[in-house]
Amino acid sequence: MSTIKDKLIEVLDFLDYAHSELDSATNELPDYSANESSRTYMSQTESYLTDAKDILENAVTELVGNRY
Repeated sequence: MSTIKDKLIEVLDFLDYAHSELDSATNELPDYSANESSRTYMSQTESYLTDAKDILENAVTELVGNRY
């Protein structure tokens, strides 16, 4: 049976995967001016993922008492 700590760490792993996939998608997007709005949305998404990961890492650290 998974603990809350294990589940939170799993979520952190998925945030890492999502961030990696977003980075790959951004790098593979052709460099056309028509894609600028897509790049802006992707950049904002990256910011949200980073913020979510930071918040979750802090919560796990508080729960566990140190870096997991």
